[in-house]
Amino acid sequence: MTFKEADSIKHINAPVKHDELLKCNYYLLPPRQQMFYQKLAIAMNIFGMGTRSWWGFPPPLRIFVWNSWLMIGVSPICLLLQFTYMYVNFDNLTFRILGTMFSIIPATAVVVAKLYICMIPAYPKIMKELMGKIHLNNFIDDEMDEDNFIKKKLIKIERHTRLITLCLITFILFDWLLWIFVPLINNIKNKELIDNRSVRMETCLYLWMPFDYGYDYNTWAVTHAMNVYLVGTGCCVFALYDSINFIFIFHFLSHIDVLKHKMKTYFATKLDEFATKGRIVNIIKYHSFILSTFKDMEAAFGANVTVNYAHNLIVDSLLLYQIMIGDKANRLSYVIMMQFHMGGLILMSLALEQIRIKTDDLALVLYDVPWENMSISNQKLLIPIMHRMQTPLVFKASGGLRAGVQPLASILKSTFSYYVMLKSSIE
Repeated sequence: MTFKEADSIKHINAPVKHDELLKCNYYLLPPRQQMFYQKLAIAMNIFGMGTRSWWGFPPPLRIFVWNSWLMIGVSPICLLLQFTYMYVNFDNLTFRILGTMFSIIPATAVVVAKLYICMIPAYPKIMKELMGKIHLNNFIDDEMDEDNFIKKKLIKIERHTRLITLCLITFILFDWLLWIFVPLINNIKNKELIDNRSVRMETCLYLWMPFDYGYDYNTWAVTHAMNVYLVGTGCCVFALYDSINFIFIFHFLSHIDVLKHKMKTYFATKLDEFATKGRIVNIIKYHSFILSTFKDMEAAFGANVTVNYAHNLIVDSLLLYQIMIGDKANRLSYVIMMQFHMGGLILMSLALEQIRIKTDDLALVLYDVPWENMSISNQKLLIPIMHRMQTPLVFKASGGLRAGVQPLASILKSTFSYYVMLKSSIE
């Protein structure tokens, strides 16, 4: 390689490194100054998952508040109208329409549940604590030895948070577009059959209405346009609520890593009795903060985790059947839908399982500190905290469900078992 070629490569790589440094510095900014949290706060207001003022932002526009209250009122009505439509028209529904309804009705129920979970007292309580208490940015202190460790953790968290949010939103919005245009394309293909009233027009959300939109183009257009809004808002609730849940899980996992780092480094140098006592007290307070945050997370997001598990248990086998046996025209819609639901459940289960794994050896890490060199009084301070660390933290969702890999494996087994049962019974 010549000198000129090496110099050109150096100039090409330089902006990349500079951009990477800017991104890292941006992630280290207080969360209120980051565009990601600003946009997420607006989305919370629009889709009924909270208010911007919880995170210290100015009050939202009134139209955002109206839309959130509209969703809270309309979503259970949509669920009721879907059941009514199925009851009234069940004998006349085709396999394709029934497949759509059996996939969308449980999703609608989950959206209703998520919106009303946001109204329990534990949810606003923990949301208000994110910016000023739980977010790892609040623990950066240039005078502390673990500052660089916390910064690395914070950068990693922010990257993972954005990546998962982007993946969830991309998958669900792409599926939303499919549910908009695939029925439209099918209706165009079946125009003659629709005119003969032998095939009903398709849409993405089948609601009972006081007028018939199965064969009339004008009423169908109005109904489908309304369904586009309803399904779109439901998709956003699905993706954004789970994204918020992941934010808290990732920050909580990082707090556990920071606690371990404190225990490993605090007593690496020789300290006097007073300084040693101060650091032991710091560890006790930090562990107490972790325990209280964990309880708040269980109270605020436990119902959401249970709802996600129940939804996958019910729907995954139906989606798998539609993918393998069902209509080819809607197959891609079901593939994306299953990837979103199953992928999100797998990620959340693995993340919650990490809580148990990371807290399983906390007592051993504390035991490895040079306690034999400490005074008797400081040794006595370590005993109760070591006893409290011996029990690993297991996320218990609503209904006593121990979230993690084990229930995930049970759902995966049940999905394939129910699929085989469906296939054999229908054939």
